[in-house]
Formats: sequence, structure tokens, C-alpha cells
Amino acid sequence: MGGALFLCIILAILLFTKIKTINSIKKIEGDFYHVRYTADYKLDEILAHGVASVKDLEKQVSKKIFFGYPIETNENLFGCSAFTAVTPAGKKLVGRNFDYAKAGSLLVYTKPKKGYAAYSMVSLAHLGVSKKEQTMPETLRGKLAILAAPYGCVDGMNEKGLSVSVLELQTEPTQQNTGKIPIITTVSVRMLLDKAATTEEAINLLKKYDMHSSAGKPYHFLIADRSGKSVVVDWAGQKMNTISTNIATNFQLSKGNNLGVGIGHERYNILKKTLTAKKNTLSAKETMNLLQKVSIPWNGEWQTEWSIVYHLDDFTVDLVNDMNYKNLHHFSESSN
Repeated sequence: MGGALFLCIILAILLFTKIKTINSIKKIEGDFYHVRYTADYKLDEILAHGVASVKDLEKQVSKKIFFGYPIETNENLFGCSAFTAVTPAGKKLVGRNFDYAKAGSLLVYTKPKKGYAAYSMVSLAHLGVSKKEQTMPETLRGKLAILAAPYGCVDGMNEKGLSVSVLELQTEPTQQNTGKIPIITTVSVRMLLDKAATTEEAINLLKKYDMHSSAGKPYHFLIADRSGKSVVVDWAGQKMNTISTNIATNFQLSKGNNLGVGIGHERYNILKKTLTAKKNTLSAKETMNLLQKVSIPWNGEWQTEWSIVYHLDDFTVDLVNDMNYKNLHHFSESSN
């Protein structure tokens, strides 16, 4: 009897934070949701093991978060825009559009015991959550899938003012093999948000791993911090490259045979022209207006799923879902 009670207590402890996380899921608007993630997502264990593919990640998350229950994630092509700006008061902002096939979105707030508090955005489709599959967050299956959300983030910001945005490229996938521990795109974003306080720290962290593209697609990252230092990092030619810039869309910016290869040149030129004319000085409202200017209406492949402004100095977020620019959502730690 005592043994059974002990097992029940241990099980309750193990499940408590998972249940608390699931119970915090809130529908904000349409197919946009918010979750306050309090469960342990075992980042250090996953980093130590290494993750060379999405299948590897699924196995690790299944083992460490879902008690061995198999999970499936999904990722398709996406096109995005991201840039940095400074308010007239000198505060740093990152503007970001995520363009993807029609899908739900999730703002995840995490506050790990060994890491920085962070906001990050996840496409619900990447978690296998969709209306088509009848697995939206109102269903038990959808709720459980959200427990994998920390490893599906494609952009975010932490409390130290470090921001990361992932943008897809159209060159060769990254598959480094130099003998370092492997890591995939979305896990690296989680790592940077949890562990890097500055752009320089983020760059040095990435150098410690062999990068492998999530879902076999190439990507580059726009990384920025509240000091104003912003760079784009890519792995063209299977080598990590760092470019000092504050704008990125979906074509390669590093030198080499594929310089300029990809899409999003028109969006990039609009961003560059506007930011140059304004000397990179925009209010939060103007930053969102610029995101609207480069947003993509449904074109048969994708549309702008969310437009987000990260306030790096204040650790707050402005977000518009599905191009509904008349309905701006603001998030801060006090509103979680």
C-alpha cells in the first residue's frame, strides 16, 4: 500500500507541470493560441545527446517528455521577412513576418529553471495540430502535442533582449559533419533563447555544434540583441558564415556561388528603402506598418500567418494574427 502511494505521488509530481502547462493554453483569436509552458522540456539532455534530424528530435521528445509515446511533427516550405529598428527613444525592436501555408499559430512563454525566460512563436502545423486533422488545441491530442512546442519555435526573444528569427533559403540543405555534436534548426533556436544573452554569445554557441537543416531545408537566422548588434548567420557551403546586417528575407546574403539565390528580393528592397529613408528609426507602430507593407496575401502556397514586433528592451511583444492588422495583441510577463 505504501509503495503504491509512493508511486502515485511520484506520478503526480511528474505530471503536475505538464497538466499545468496544458491548462494554461488559451485561444486568443481565430486559430491563434497562447501557452505558459511550465513543464521541463529537458533541453540540456537533448543538447548533450545531439539531434541530427527531425526524426531524432521526435524520438528524443517522445522519450523525455511523452514517456515513450510516439509523436509526429511536420514542416513545409515557408517564406519570411525580418529586420531590426530603433525607436525615437532609442529602444531596440525586431519586426518579423512568418509566411506559411494556412495554419494555426502559438505564442509560447517559457521560464526554465536553468535559462532565460522567453517568448517564441510556433506554427501549430509543425506540431501536427490542424483543423483538417481535427487536432486543434481544444482536443486532447492537440493539447498533448503542444507539450512539444518549445522545440518548434521559428522566432523568439528572451528576457535579456536576444532575438532570433529563422528564414528559409533555396540553396543546399545544411548537413555539417565536423565531429561536433549535431543540432537541428529549431532546437538551436530554443538553445539560443534559453542560453544566449547577446548576439556574440549566440554566435559562439552555434559554433560549438554541427548544424543540420530541419526537414531537409536550408535556413539562415537573423540574430539581434538590445545593444543594437544584429547579424545574419547561414551555413552556405556547409560552413557557418556571419554577415553584419539588420534585414533578411529568403535569399542568401553570404558571399559565394549562391549569393542572391532565393526569393524575397522585392520584400527585401522595400524594407531596405524604408529603413534607409528613416535611418533605421521607427516607432513600434511604424514597425508593424512596415510588416504589413511586406505581408503576403494568400497566393496558393502561403500567406503571412503572423506579424510580430519584439521589444528587446522591455521584453514585450506586439502580434497580429492572419493579417488582421486592426486587432493588435500585446503581451508582457504581467499578462501571462
